Amino acid sequence: MTPSPWAAFLAITGFEALLRDLTQHTLTEARRAWPGAPAGFAFNCSAAWSDVHISLAYDPARAAMEPPDWEHECAEAELPASAALWRARYEPVRERYEAERERHANYPKHFLDTLRHLLARMERDGAFADAPGIRLLVTEVDADTAAEEAALAQVRRNHGTPT
Repeated sequence: MTPSPWAAFLAITGFEALLRDLTQHTLTEARRAWPGAPAGFAFNCSAAWSDVHISLAYDPARAAMEPPDWEHECAEAELPASAALWRARYEPVRERYEAERERHANYPKHFLDTLRHLLARMERDGAFADAPGIRLLVTEVDADTAAEEAALAQVRRNHGTPT
């Protein structure tokens, strides 16, 4: 059986492992640059173009806002070592996505689903253990925060991650 175009994209690009690695690197750099544990984390993205940014809020009140008010909306861009890694390693994947997206209308949905699964897995694996009560999101510009939280909660329920 031939894999779906999205499954082939994931396999060829190593998308999930790459994003996990880049995210962990960014979180490590953020912990060095900004004291304390984050109160909010998001894959802040555009599924239409496969842009992904790490957004962080350290003030719990800002993380709790609707939508959250990220103190570091593109945290990876603020951290020189992370910015260089994202450019070198993610940009080719983003370009491939953009080239293929026009032929595959379901790419944006799969992109968001993949980010949600990755975030839930990272949470389950303890990536945010130093930040109890952290608000986690996969979010797009102008998206409905409640709908985004519900979609992530559904992934958590389906995969045994506490909500």
